[in-house]
Amino acid sequence: MTNSRRLLLTAVLLFCKIAAALAAEILVVNSASRTLSRLDTIEGTTDNSFAQLGLTPNLIDLDEEYIYVVCSGDNAIQVLDRVTGAQVRYLPVAASCNPYDVLKVGDFLYVSGLFTDKVYKISLQSNSVVATLEVGTAPEGLATDGAYLFVCNTGGYSNNYAGSSVSVIDLDSFSVSATVPVWTNPQYAVFRNGFLHVSCTGNWMDVAGKVDVIDIATLERVQRLDIGGHPGNLWISPSGTAYVSEALDTGLYSYNAASYVVYHGSANPLPYSASMLHGNAGIFALLEQNWVSNSIVRTYQSDWSPLQTFTVGLSATDIAVTEQQTPVYEDLIQTHSPVLYPNPLPRSTPLKVLTAEAGRTELRLYNLRGQLIQNHTLQPGSQDIIPAELPAGVYLYSIIQAGKAQSGKLLLLD
Repeated sequence: MTNSRRLLLTAVLLFCKIAAALAAEILVVNSASRTLSRLDTIEGTTDNSFAQLGLTPNLIDLDEEYIYVVCSGDNAIQVLDRVTGAQVRYLPVAASCNPYDVLKVGDFLYVSGLFTDKVYKISLQSNSVVATLEVGTAPEGLATDGAYLFVCNTGGYSNNYAGSSVSVIDLDSFSVSATVPVWTNPQYAVFRNGFLHVSCTGNWMDVAGKVDVIDIATLERVQRLDIGGHPGNLWISPSGTAYVSEALDTGLYSYNAASYVVYHGSANPLPYSASMLHGNAGIFALLEQNWVSNSIVRTYQSDWSPLQTFTVGLSATDIAVTEQQTPVYEDLIQTHSPVLYPNPLPRSTPLKVLTAEAGRTELRLYNLRGQLIQNHTLQPGSQDIIPAELPAGVYLYSIIQAGKAQSGKLLLLD
């Protein structure tokens, strides 16, 4: 490889590394609008009609293929295709259960029933409820370490949240192994390094919120952090800083997830509006919830450098920043084979093809009948190609280089 090509490749790899670190798909549930927004941080685009949702959508979970949406008003879980947003199936939970949270573990969905004091186990093989389990009063948020399911039992508004606790469910036997008392009104929990961090909102009036930390080895509370205010959901950054949203959207709190030192509580909150937040290794996003107008999502780098602002729907109730995929530059370093991305490809977005080897390279596009419809000659480095005048759909591609062909499918979106 010549020096010029090596420099070009180095520059391309650096660009891909930076882009991969900041790349994310952000999903936002708009409860009043009954839509799911999809935000693309690379293109800076907002699709506020990515999916139509059921009645009173609340929280979500997702895997590589599907998005699972709690539809509290329909007492059901809506399953959406991760790529297209199309509804795949609608899973009834139980009449009048008011499902609150959903969590996928293995081949099952676990759903908290706010009005029935139960957790429901749904098989993704039979697409039906296969077991139920009594927990504490008015369960809401769920978390897992893979072996146990942790259920936040709020105690219920009508009881002034008395008897707040966390139920520890053994997933193998689907039975309650322990019940751990916690502070008033636990709504969200996050598992990290053997400890469960539980955000307890308080009673919204004269009982301020705290964060309780439970040691999973002993199933005992080991810390109680006086956050104050009305703590909402938690997200712990890769560096170990825990951020806690303010459920009334008036600030943002933080503490050290290892030493439990509170950096910012209700007396000195960070000056950001966040009723919900989430992130990945590259960026994090703050959701500013509005009940009568469009909610706002703002993204930041880990050093709080602002990135983008997105306008989403009404009464946004949850936000999910996808985990990073394997960066394209790592694939190139390991294999030196051509790389084609993004895939799926939104319309009018350049298709990027990254090649490292010298010599003639061709990108050929075929329809599903195997008929050649486009042929592009490539040079070493990174090139942008816009597949012109092609309708949305699935195409076959082949990248031919040095007598070898790399083939696959390309999904072109509207």
